Amino acid sequence: MTAPMKVFVLKHVFENVPNLKEGAYQFSPTEEHFNVPWKMCVGRKNGYLSHFLDCDQPKTTEWSITIDWEVRLISIGGKIDRRNSELTYESSRNYTSLGRKEFIEWKDMETKFMTDGNITIESHIRIKKMTGIAKKKLRNFDSKMNIFSDVVLTVEDENFYVSKLFLASQSTYFESLLSKKQRGSKKPEIKLDGCKSEDFQNFLELIYGESPIDDETIDGILQLADMYNAGIALKKCEEFLIRYSVKTLKEKLQIAKQYDMDNLKDGVLSRIKNVAGIRSVLSYDVSEMDPSVVAALLQKALSYLP
Repeated sequence: MTAPMKVFVLKHVFENVPNLKEGAYQFSPTEEHFNVPWKMCVGRKNGYLSHFLDCDQPKTTEWSITIDWEVRLISIGGKIDRRNSELTYESSRNYTSLGRKEFIEWKDMETKFMTDGNITIESHIRIKKMTGIAKKKLRNFDSKMNIFSDVVLTVEDENFYVSKLFLASQSTYFESLLSKKQRGSKKPEIKLDGCKSEDFQNFLELIYGESPIDDETIDGILQLADMYNAGIALKKCEEFLIRYSVKTLKEKLQIAKQYDMDNLKDGVLSRIKNVAGIRSVLSYDVSEMDPSVVAALLQKALSYLP
């Protein structure tokens, strides 16, 4: 399974930097990543090179994006000056240009990183959390797929054109449901209740081989994978939670109990190395926890006693 992490890199050569006037800025081209427009900028301010990362997402709706950001100022000889920070962009803020007014002293930048008046900057970005941003579809199941489908599933007034055979091979629920439908010349249309169309889109993308799983989509996908008894989808979700998710250990244990994920449970327990780790996963009501987890935590606690 490919790591479905939201990571990308912006790289730009800023030219004629010595010609920047005090208080002026130069911008890189705007690039779209994960349905969000981004660009970098540099400026000259009080003897320093300023550097900012701009998120140009329109403020027409409420949204929030938290990122890990590593900036790399690169010299022609390979010398790299790195700066790391965590940033949160929100539609409610007046400014969505964040960074450092005093990134590096202007004289140091000129002598160590400038070549022929140019400087090269990379921004390495990992999106940790993103809300309110519509996810682009990784695969279409709309009417354009009608010729390749033999059943239409309707969720919240949205139609999904899919293959009965493939869907039945991925889910025992659909195997049973679709086998009951009578054969006929007309393509069957089935309305599905108890789920959201966005979650169903993500579920279909997953079983069709795409990688829609992240910490924002996984709860909805898990609910449907469990509801439809889709074993392969459940395994892919468990693998994501073990290898890539930034959910807390406590949240992962709750998911492991809800969906009977032993590998996830064992993985979380193996990462608890001290008393603080035990406290971080305990619920206020221990009776709500998996008894095997409580027993394992107790055994760990006893091992830490002097």
